[in-house]
Amino acid sequence: MLHVHIVDPHADKRAAIKKMVQEMGHIVVGEACNREGALQLMEQGWPTLLLTDLMPPWREGLNLVSHVHEQRIPVVTIMLSDSMRFEDVRQAMQAGAIDYLLKPVKGEELRRALRRAEERVVYYHGAHREFVQAQQFFDRLELLQPGEFIQKHAELIRNIQSFEECQAGERLGLLRLLYAKWHYVLKQRGLEYNEPFTWQGEGEAIAYFQRLGEFWITLSSSTADSSVKLNVRRACDYIQENYQSDHTLVEISGRFGMSVSYFSVQIKKYTGYSFINYLNRVRIEKAKELLIQPHLKIYEVAGEVGFDTLQYFNRVFKQHVHMTPGEYRRSLGI
Repeated sequence: MLHVHIVDPHADKRAAIKKMVQEMGHIVVGEACNREGALQLMEQGWPTLLLTDLMPPWREGLNLVSHVHEQRIPVVTIMLSDSMRFEDVRQAMQAGAIDYLLKPVKGEELRRALRRAEERVVYYHGAHREFVQAQQFFDRLELLQPGEFIQKHAELIRNIQSFEECQAGERLGLLRLLYAKWHYVLKQRGLEYNEPFTWQGEGEAIAYFQRLGEFWITLSSSTADSSVKLNVRRACDYIQENYQSDHTLVEISGRFGMSVSYFSVQIKKYTGYSFINYLNRVRIEKAKELLIQPHLKIYEVAGEVGFDTLQYFNRVFKQHVHMTPGEYRRSLGI
């Protein structure tokens, strides 16, 4: 199964290609309309296949494929185009593309190209294993204490440095991708590391990442803590304003730019409650305001504050208020 990035300036054409790719049993993990967007996608996460349009008149797609090839990024590339100009095909093949397909793409041609891509991906299997380990490291980045961070970061670098399934130049390619991921992470958190990354050799690259790790430990804690507090407060404000909606932890954490695990830790840290308990507390406080109105039935109050069933509402209400909604009303003389 391939993890595919689709790059095409036209949304309708991207949608058509996406549908075909998915129907053939593969996963589309990203879409972009230009070269810049595609590179940003690759900073966030790495695909196994890049399916890109030529994108005339400046041939952004060809430049993108060339970039992947020159940087030794272990991603298979396929070029799409509205024309079969010999020079375009030649340059795409020289840049490492495994196929060049004429648009509109025919299903059987795409299927054959994807089969070739699957065969080529086998050669990159080891590199993608390193990608997965790197992604797991970054997913837990802000949960790591300084000592654990130093250990995990050094282990990540050592794994790339000792990677035996590729040439030295390809190891540098992995380090370049690690640099791109670090750049994206720092940018997302409002941090900037000004030292330029040097590509002169693996030794210099390793030393660079060691210094970058020290920078993260030194500056991220106070800056990131302030940023996280602001983000969690915004998330709480959003929940208080939209408590009637059927929210999930995945939805709220994604909306405010945090992973599920990290947001879970932070909302508990800053509110004292888990996500679901905080959401329910907000809903119960709103319910108490509505229960003062005697014309409202209890089941109407439950629906108004976002509970699907009266039974669940009664149970949660009693957990928080230590009495049932009916008992609460009677305690107020209603």
